[in-house]
Amino acid sequence: MLYKRVKIFAVIFTLTLLSHSAFSQQDALYSQYMFNQFTINPAYAGTRNSMSGVLLYRSQWVGMSDAPKTVNLSIHSPFRGKKMALGFNLITDELGPIRSDAIMGTYAYHLRTSKGRISFGLRGGFMSSTLNNNLLDFYSPDIHEDNRKYTSIIPNFDFGMYYYTSNYYAGLSINHLANSHINFQLDTLINGNNPITEIDMSRNIILATGGVYEISKNIMFRPSCMLKYVQNVPLNYDLNASFLFNKTIWIGATYRSSNNLVFITEYNISDIFRMGYSFDFDLSKIRVQTAGSHEIFLGFDFNVKKNKTISTRYM
Repeated sequence: MLYKRVKIFAVIFTLTLLSHSAFSQQDALYSQYMFNQFTINPAYAGTRNSMSGVLLYRSQWVGMSDAPKTVNLSIHSPFRGKKMALGFNLITDELGPIRSDAIMGTYAYHLRTSKGRISFGLRGGFMSSTLNNNLLDFYSPDIHEDNRKYTSIIPNFDFGMYYYTSNYYAGLSINHLANSHINFQLDTLINGNNPITEIDMSRNIILATGGVYEISKNIMFRPSCMLKYVQNVPLNYDLNASFLFNKTIWIGATYRSSNNLVFITEYNISDIFRMGYSFDFDLSKIRVQTAGSHEIFLGFDFNVKKNKTISTRYM
């Protein structure tokens, strides 16, 4: 029975890594990354020329039991003549019996070039993953089942580079530099040993690029794409096209290589506040089991100095 139980744990964790995100083995999926690039690249810190913050909530695969749910709070701001920037991320991610929390701090440095700026960012902190054994269900009664929680805390570091002008950007980030391992060591003994379930936090390489083009006085067009590579996983990509009308509302759509179609909108409430919403429609067979995925965020951009650039609103 115990051996069967450990195999069930292994299956659960394997499914977690594969289904948690079609874009990554470990990280939460974000459909509106183009409006909040700090979530995927630490070098983005300070590029909005303001103290910028976003509170995001994502509910994936609505209608499916124990589907992923994510809360992400991010804040970043330039300092000292806009050459330096600091940032902060707080992330909570839930999938069935597993909850992951991360707290991360970011330092970025910006250099001026002949045509734009390039920044380098380093993000570091800790990730805590907890397995709530009480939420696991078994087909057969197991006298060794308990209601304990197993927690693993690991360090995490991300590095990024980000080049940007008034109408173009390109960013490269490498996440999980430490290549750490999440270990859940069970208290129940098997042949005198504590069974251990291990999850490798493989490095993620992300390339994101895009630009903004004026179609008319009141319409701006912004195409963008993101490529993501994880070892032993096929290359994934996002292709997005968004339009800004009257400098107020963004409307766009994304095709994701995991066979998803995403509809996106962002509303600039004022020069300070903005909000966004996206709906993911699954084009694969899983669509009969779910009502799609929803993502909403609230953001602000508070300019310490009154001067503004196009990148603050468009990029």
